[in-house]
Amino acid sequence: MLNARLLLTAALTARLFAADPHCPRYPDAVRAEQLELLDLDRSFQAYSRRAQFGAAARREAVTRTNLVDQHLFAKMAADNVRPAPAASDTEFLRRVHVDLTGRIPTPEVAEAFLANPAPDKRAKLIDQLLASPAHADQLTTFWANKFKVTRTHENIGTIGRNTFYEWLRQSIAADRPYDSLVRELLSASGEVDSVPGTQFFARWMDPAGPIQDSWDDTTDKITTTFLGFKTECISCHNGRAHLEKINLYLTRRTRSQFWRMSAWLSRMYFVRWSDDNIGFRPRVIVNDRTYGSYTGSVNPTNPGNRPARLGAIVEPEFILNGAKPRTGEWRRDFASILTADRQFARATVNHIWAYLFSHGIVDPPEAWDFERTDPKRPPPGDWPIQNTHPELLEALADFFIQNNYQFRPLFRLLVSSDAYQLSSRYEGQWQPAFVKYFAKHEPRRLSAEEMYDSLITATRTEQPMLASGISRPLLYANQLPDPTEPATDFRVTDFLNQAGRGNWLTIDRAGEPSILGLLYSMNDTQNVNRSLGNATLAVSSRNRVLQIDSSPIADEEAIRRMFLATLSRPPSESETAKVLTYRSGLRAQWLSDLQWALLNKLDFIFNY
Repeated sequence: MLNARLLLTAALTARLFAADPHCPRYPDAVRAEQLELLDLDRSFQAYSRRAQFGAAARREAVTRTNLVDQHLFAKMAADNVRPAPAASDTEFLRRVHVDLTGRIPTPEVAEAFLANPAPDKRAKLIDQLLASPAHADQLTTFWANKFKVTRTHENIGTIGRNTFYEWLRQSIAADRPYDSLVRELLSASGEVDSVPGTQFFARWMDPAGPIQDSWDDTTDKITTTFLGFKTECISCHNGRAHLEKINLYLTRRTRSQFWRMSAWLSRMYFVRWSDDNIGFRPRVIVNDRTYGSYTGSVNPTNPGNRPARLGAIVEPEFILNGAKPRTGEWRRDFASILTADRQFARATVNHIWAYLFSHGIVDPPEAWDFERTDPKRPPPGDWPIQNTHPELLEALADFFIQNNYQFRPLFRLLVSSDAYQLSSRYEGQWQPAFVKYFAKHEPRRLSAEEMYDSLITATRTEQPMLASGISRPLLYANQLPDPTEPATDFRVTDFLNQAGRGNWLTIDRAGEPSILGLLYSMNDTQNVNRSLGNATLAVSSRNRVLQIDSSPIADEEAIRRMFLATLSRPPSESETAKVLTYRSGLRAQWLSDLQWALLNKLDFIFNY
């Protein structure tokens, strides 16, 4: 399977570079992914032309109560696409726990949920999870992975990193309106150790280059994170003759337009100093002048890593609507204009949708092509519409705005939908076009943090971890403030790194399984010892195997409890019979072997 995937990626890359061997800001892997998603959009567009929106579709729209279902199931009915059956209680239980809290449920929680006959038990579970501290941890990790504020950056130390992380987590835990959070972040001024939000600018500051490079790098991160489209390419050159196979909108954008967008930051400057002459603890101050504009004038001995900005003396202009400054406080104006623009809401709900449904309504979520998002203005040639469900996306943006840009109502709406609660098993002939109908649930590999947290929950081996500068002990990986932690426990950091956590600087987060990661999971001593029934070698004397083995229960019940603890479901009759057939030696020994096998099943590694 891995070889087939590599061959497909190579073929897609060859197709793309045959006609467009240009901009290095879009490396091979990114280009191949974009081409693959273009093919999915083409498949969807071709299939969706087969039927009109008739009586069956209208009936689906009327009978569904969730706005997500009203749109998706009506579209499937119109195009004669049969959705997957509803997910079972065991599928839903594990899926929603991992998505909302970052780890599988405990066997006690699973037992109670599966035995509960109440028809509203799913809705009650959703409310319970959304109100939990674990959900705040998970959503904080989601956004921290986008902001990438880490203490290993040369402008940010441990204190600044912790200031940013605690501010972000407290904001998420209080369900602070996201537009308010972003406005504070984008207008933040002051010392990086103490003022939340300044760390975002320090993270993308280039201390070795001209200030224009820092403004430009930060502008790209702002458009990518908050508006859903990457502008790094046009920070170096016009889009024409570079992006024709990737993004129609950006091919028509010029470098001078990017400069006008970057000019919103051009009154911002940095002061970098240290009060530690030996260790050089970075102390950066972010501040703004009351005068100045974007200029192409740089020190000729330090021109930076971009081509010369010839003739660049420009004033700010918002790239999406042409808005200009209202006051002399350009960054504050920029923050207000950006969060008031409808694209901010669209991009945000699309980010969350992609997280829960494995694909964005606009895909990739950080590569919008605005020439392909409005079905009333179809793109030329064989370019497909990128926005596969435009009415749904607009309805979700409306919902997000009407609910004060808060995440909990949005998450509740999405995970309560029948579409989210479809099975990952499809009955019938699956076609690539069905991916963009969201006709079944797309399994995804657990993230590094989710894999670790689910492992320790399954094996009952939670152990306190310490993060630098944070006094409270942390039990779960999705409570860690950045990928350098826990700095004093190599066993945990090794696990997370092998599982693809990345480092937010030079190594990207990886979501695909790897041979090395799988071998590590199966063979690393710490991983294996978590499921050992030998108390002298086990990571914890209270681990799951020892707990179950010490209970006065039959072997069949011990097997059932082990499946429930590890896979959040009871075993089938055939699975129980197979385990009984192969058991040998002390019960603690074969229970250890059983849990090791379950932890390395795809059922555990993927959220399905």
